Amino acid sequence: MKKYKSIFNISAVIIILFLLFYPEKMIVSAKNGLLSWFNNVVPSLFPFMVMVNIITNNSNLKIPKFIFYSFENIFNVNGHGILAYIFGLLSGYPLGAKISADIYFKNDINSLDVQKLLSFCCNAGPMFIVGTLACQTLNCAKAGYIILISSIISNTFTGIILNRTILNQKNYIYGIYQCSAPKNNSSVQNSCEAVIRVGGYIILFSVISDILEIFGVMSILSKIMSFIIPLGYNELKSILTGSLEMTCGINVLKNSTADLSVKAAIGGFIVSFGGISVIAQSIDFLNGTNINISLFALSKFINGVFTAFITYYFVLFII
Repeated sequence: MKKYKSIFNISAVIIILFLLFYPEKMIVSAKNGLLSWFNNVVPSLFPFMVMVNIITNNSNLKIPKFIFYSFENIFNVNGHGILAYIFGLLSGYPLGAKISADIYFKNDINSLDVQKLLSFCCNAGPMFIVGTLACQTLNCAKAGYIILISSIISNTFTGIILNRTILNQKNYIYGIYQCSAPKNNSSVQNSCEAVIRVGGYIILFSVISDILEIFGVMSILSKIMSFIIPLGYNELKSILTGSLEMTCGINVLKNSTADLSVKAAIGGFIVSFGGISVIAQSIDFLNGTNINISLFALSKFINGVFTAFITYYFVLFII
């Protein structure tokens, strides 16, 4: 991380300058990020986090052997990771990453298992995909269910393929069963802290997204990409913005006049990739697990591409 310190410092100085010279715009950006977190994240994520903390802190929890070993054989990963898979699908970002870290700190899995789990257990939740993306942005609930199914298919195949190829090489990982994190006996307190941390990242990246918009960076990149990728300006801008912060990209997608299949595919890519904001949130919870961040980001990008292709053809032929 030392090589990135200068970049982080420069970025922090730029953000401070914008806060000083564009206070009204930055306050609006922060408010939008706060409202997005409060309206979309807290209602769906907090209850799940409380329940998951209760379950993962239960030392008497026993996973049926046939489920345990089936999960191991399919995904080539420790069977204890099935909790991260199930709750990651049900609740969404960044619960899959948090549960993977929690299981690691209980010494039930090793660093390699965490890396493998991240390739398919870190997903957008059904409430966000169907409610926010499909109903509010695409105005088509059916498209939301198609994106959700496409995302699950993509995550499953990405996990199976990567865990038996790139992530099967153990030289990427350096430690086995080596850490234990201090326990917080209050599941509610632990969940409150986790949800607030997520909110902090959403607000921060909402501000960064608007700073790049003021600089004209997104507009310039969108115009450059239009010469390479046969998509309209709003669609490309949505992809770029969503690659930084997921909810901001979904909001930009509302301006698109493309066919439903194209918009659904773009939305599918954004929610499956998650953006740098989601990756940063996940890394925060994964601190101390010794994972390879580049491999995690690569798996998220592959998930996004697969979901986009599957969604496009499903929507094209079904709706």
